[in-house]
This record gives sequence, structure tokens and C-alpha cells, in this order.
Amino acid sequence: MINLENDNDDDSKVFVGATSGPEGFAGFFDEDGHGGYLYVSDQKADRIIRHLRIYESSDVLSVKERDVEVLWSTDGTKCGVVIWGEMRGTINIANGREICVPLESRQTPGITDAEWLKGFDGYLDQNQFIRARQRHWKKMVEEHEPGAQSLPEDQTPIQTNFILYARGSSNTFAVFEDDGKSGYLYLYSSTAQIVLRFLHVYDRSLRLDVAPEDVQVIWADRETKCGVAIWGKIRGIIDLQGGEGRVWMETRDTPGIGDQKWLEGF
Repeated sequence: MINLENDNDDDSKVFVGATSGPEGFAGFFDEDGHGGYLYVSDQKADRIIRHLRIYESSDVLSVKERDVEVLWSTDGTKCGVVIWGEMRGTINIANGREICVPLESRQTPGITDAEWLKGFDGYLDQNQFIRARQRHWKKMVEEHEPGAQSLPEDQTPIQTNFILYARGSSNTFAVFEDDGKSGYLYLYSSTAQIVLRFLHVYDRSLRLDVAPEDVQVIWADRETKCGVAIWGKIRGIIDLQGGEGRVWMETRDTPGIGDQKWLEGF
């Protein structure tokens, strides 16, 4: 149980915790009337040992719990908070150092220093992914429509509806993105920052309104296949060895993939 000492949990607007750190320690993010803070708690001593302000209280930001993820590095030395897909603040409990990029708007860039991000193996920089996805589609347009005009990368807005992901092996991520018009499952290399494969799963419509909580990105055993489940049914699968499986989704009642060969391992 995380103890906020004199703070009143009822005053919290956003609270997200992570207990996956070193034994006896927990990290959590809490927004109250004073702002949004990343905390590290010594559970054995029942007290907060470190805190880092990420942003001042602001109704303009409107951060929701679904926008926040608290992560520990694999070696248990660093605790970080991700908001809107970007690492915003990190506390190193081993050496007492910390870093923060104060969050002022959704467009505020996150932490990009490789040394601070080292060890956060499950973290995906969503802005880097969106840029890679934009380059991928731009290249496809150029191949099929020679001479087509497009905006330079630094003038292309980074916009999306929501992104969910799961890390596989060798810094390969299965990424599902709903860009506001369509839903795609991508196979993405965070090392090379390129889209390797993609699968179109649905187009949004009045009959098809998918929310982040409806979606789960998953890997099969041995991480040879990745897939996306929506409303409890697997809708798309990418086999890393080649090939894709999909049932085009038009409504919530559209059946999922039923071929047991494709479902094997999930």
C-alpha cells in the first residue's frame, strides 16, 4: 500500500502506480491541486523518498489516467513517467539524479537522452513511431503516385487518436494505432525507427467506434507472431516469418479470426 502521508487520496485527479521496481520500492504518479508529480515510495519505511514535479496544475492539459504510464528500468535503478506516449520525467534512486521536461502542452517534447532512457525496454517513443509511420506512408505514395507533393517532415503535424503497443524481441514492437479514421497493426523496429510491416484492420464509422480500453496488443509464444484483440476477439495477426491474417471488422459483432493455425500460440 502506497502511503501519501498527509495527502488526501480523495483530492487526486489522476493516480497511476507501478510496483514492478526493486523490492520494497514503488513508483507512482499523482495529480492533485498542486500539480502532477512522479513519486518514489519506500514501502518498508512507509514514506515517500523522492518526488519530481512534471507539470503545474492546469485545466488546459486535461491529463487522464489512460494517458499516463509509470515504468521502472530493467535494473530497478530508474523510475519514469510516460504521458501521451513520451517520457516526461525520470528519477534515478541509485545516484540521486533526476530529469524532467516540464509538460506545458501535448506538443511538449519528451526526454530523448539515450542515457536516461537506457533500461526502459518496454518504452516506445510514440512521436518517433508516428514520424516513422509518416515516412513509411510517404514512401508508398511516392512509389505509387510519382510526383505527388507532400509536406516536409518538420511541417507534418504529429497527430493521432490513440496508440497501444507491446514489445517483442530485439527492440521490435507490435503497435496498434487508431489515427482517427482507421485502425492499423504495425510491426515496428525502434532501433532502426522504421515500419517493417502493417495490417489494415478497420475503418471507423458510426457503427464502429473503438476506444483504447477495447484494444489489446499481444504476442504469441516465442514471439513469432503479434496480434491485436478488439472487444475480446483477435482481429489481425502479423507473422514475422511472412504473411498476415485478418478478418475485416465492420461492427462490434464481426467475428474474430477463427483459423486455429493462426491462433496457435496466443
